Amino acid sequence: MSTLFTINACKTFGCRNLGLATSEDYSWPDYRLGYAALHCRACGSYPPLFEAHQFNEWLSTHLRSYASENGHFCPVCYGLETIYYGYNPQRTQRIQCRACKKVWTPKKQLPEAVISPEQIETVPLIVPFQGNGAGQKLYVLISFDAIRGNILHLSTNFTEYPIGDTLRYHWRGNIEPDLDRRDIVKHVEMREMQFLRRSQFDEIQYGSAALKRNTKGSIMRPVITAHGHFRVLKILFPDIKTHVVSHECFLRGAVITVWAELFRQRQAQLWFIEEDISDSGTNEPWHFQGRTRHGWWQSQWSLWVQGRNRKMVCALTGGDSNNVKTLSLAASRHFTQWLNKQTPFTHSAKLSAGRITQILLSLAQDYNGKLRMENKNREL
Repeated sequence: MSTLFTINACKTFGCRNLGLATSEDYSWPDYRLGYAALHCRACGSYPPLFEAHQFNEWLSTHLRSYASENGHFCPVCYGLETIYYGYNPQRTQRIQCRACKKVWTPKKQLPEAVISPEQIETVPLIVPFQGNGAGQKLYVLISFDAIRGNILHLSTNFTEYPIGDTLRYHWRGNIEPDLDRRDIVKHVEMREMQFLRRSQFDEIQYGSAALKRNTKGSIMRPVITAHGHFRVLKILFPDIKTHVVSHECFLRGAVITVWAELFRQRQAQLWFIEEDISDSGTNEPWHFQGRTRHGWWQSQWSLWVQGRNRKMVCALTGGDSNNVKTLSLAASRHFTQWLNKQTPFTHSAKLSAGRITQILLSLAQDYNGKLRMENKNREL
């Protein structure tokens, strides 16, 4: 398999160039919006340009490390079909890729079978860590099986690998303010206005994230983390049809780029969701309240009410409106409630970014184990 990954491409749903790395319709760099962009003349979009060589180098290393650690796919060709291939001298299980014959020993022995989800739900989380001063923060992405509730993949924007400067997160001292959630329609509108105020759509400013002096590793731009995060999920689940993401424009861009072929064929759906949940235990039905349009793209959102609960849903790719009632961020809410009770997590401000990343990965395993145990007990 090629080690090159598409990141510079049109990200407009419905455009013939969606996710294509090359097209006669492209011209770049274009600075019409104030930053280096790729101009797609077919649809008129201006997605920001990334330094592709630096991105490819980091992503290749990231995928190779993930595969070597977990054993879910080949670290060379990313193939999913593997066989057990004896033991190394330390008597730990080796695995061989059926496609390229690569043999390796995963650090995590005998990986559990990965069950393909019907829907993937992805949300960000901002976590404090101990860096070169007070108030340092880590950007975390967590993807869930939206139906079963288990964690499929967790990433942070800390990387232990060398990266080019264009991939680094640069704090400019102007954090995006928290928005009032008392009026969910106004919240969606203000969120879209935040996107427009950025130097470019994906240039989020979520707070300072400076590591201690001489610390090994780097803090990456969250948009780079997102592209790497969804690339892992694409290898594991190449045919996933439904994605639900928190309201963040570069999450949309990363999902639609990684699964571009399915979106070009209109075989996949991508949804934004904002929620205001006051009563998570209610079984009342959701009731449709109306539609509004917001933001640069004038995307259409629908408002739904369930007793004291509110949610706003936006179909980014012309999804089936019959699915809207069942779409939610419930899996992430349940995990977050559990996570905030875990002592290692609540002490994150005293720990390094690298240590927090490892703790979060370990807690994700614990949480998945908890769900498996609960499911077994229900079956008895």
